[in-house]
Amino acid sequence: ILQALPKSATAQALTSYVSVITGPVPNTDGSPKNLHIVLLDNRRSEMASDPQFKQALQCIRCASCLNVCPVFRLVGGHVFGKVYTGGIGTILTAWFDAIKSAEDIQGLCIQCGACKEVCPGKINIPELIMEIRRRLVKEDGLPLMQKAIFAVVNSRRLFHTMLRAASVADKPCTKGRFIRHLPLFLAGLTDGRSLPAIATVPFRDRFKNIPQKRQKEKIAFFAGCLIDFAYPEMGESLVRILNRAGFEVVFPDAQTCCGAPARYSGAYEVAAQNAVDNINALLEDEVAWVISACPTCTAALAREFQHLFENLGQTEPLAKAKELAAKTVDASTFIARLVSEGRLSLAESRSAGTVTYHDSCHLKRTLHAERAPRDLLKMAGYEVAEMYECDSCCGMGGSYSLKLPEISAPMLQRKLKNICATGASTVAMDCPGCIMQIRGGFDQTSAPLRVCHTLELLDETLGAQ
Repeated sequence: ILQALPKSATAQALTSYVSVITGPVPNTDGSPKNLHIVLLDNRRSEMASDPQFKQALQCIRCASCLNVCPVFRLVGGHVFGKVYTGGIGTILTAWFDAIKSAEDIQGLCIQCGACKEVCPGKINIPELIMEIRRRLVKEDGLPLMQKAIFAVVNSRRLFHTMLRAASVADKPCTKGRFIRHLPLFLAGLTDGRSLPAIATVPFRDRFKNIPQKRQKEKIAFFAGCLIDFAYPEMGESLVRILNRAGFEVVFPDAQTCCGAPARYSGAYEVAAQNAVDNINALLEDEVAWVISACPTCTAALAREFQHLFENLGQTEPLAKAKELAAKTVDASTFIARLVSEGRLSLAESRSAGTVTYHDSCHLKRTLHAERAPRDLLKMAGYEVAEMYECDSCCGMGGSYSLKLPEISAPMLQRKLKNICATGASTVAMDCPGCIMQIRGGFDQTSAPLRVCHTLELLDETLGAQ
């Protein structure tokens, strides 16, 4: 058989563990032995007919995904795997064994996307694990606690009222900008990492007091939960930068959570409702662009809203989702575009110091926008010192750091060590979630490093001109 194949096909076949059988070995008297070949389908035919999971059969067991998985590096195959190990093993376990067998191990995936980036078979492993989560939720429903949380998040007024109340309630546990100790059963949430204090005045309230000139071109700003209620100063920086470029910024007050927490939990219907609410809010006014300073939120607006409606077969909101996606850009990419067009100048003669840069997973692997922030920092006068494993996950992963702190914590410590090794006094990033993780980690060390959003550094440069 192999002789009849072209050389390229032979090489491909051999990497797929092909066994070559030449025929039965004869008995000692020369009579032929019976040769029995048993083929175990093990649901492979069913998987091949599934429009989403058929791509998993392209796996050649090369283990590239395991080599780059930050979770597998810590827990190994005895924990993260059954039929096979790691993310691809989670998918194969769900099919070759049973979807319930993958219920626990699928939760180990932090959705950093590193496996998809290196897979020679072009298998979208993170997305297939998300589909497993979705099918588990459809089969068993959501846990009671998650139902309650998503019910609150989907009620914008209730959600925002509770966050405002939390800004008062957390005062006894707050020192400066951090929550360093929590009482009773919540104490473990601040082990190895401080949490950000809820802003006394959220961005949505501060925004009303930012002076702006009326401009022809308007931009809608989607803040996301962390900038709105924990880091409003980042939103203020973006407004000032865009004002300098001649844009008027609007903040649709009806915007709410982007739906990422629900989607990553498999609750697609909940995430779809978040999508509808945000589409209606952001497209209510005539705006040229919709800008977000959170890569996870940007990915939701630019990509995931469409995928949600397609997955759920909801055609009515799909057209509006595509309209929103066409206008959505991450903050650094948009500002870099303004600089290239001459609408904004970051030219700075003095040296602003040395900064290292951390790539958030969604900015690099979903939006592919890792160059823009580095270019902007250099134009602003900073020397960028690249850290080792600059694009490795910091361990945040949304609620992952709260659900699995024993995995998240060593990922964070590795990241902090790599940052310190650069000798830079500042580490910049474009993700508020990564800032929460890394800034909180440094708060519990003696390292005098500044952790900030790229926007804050650009705003300072422009303010100094």
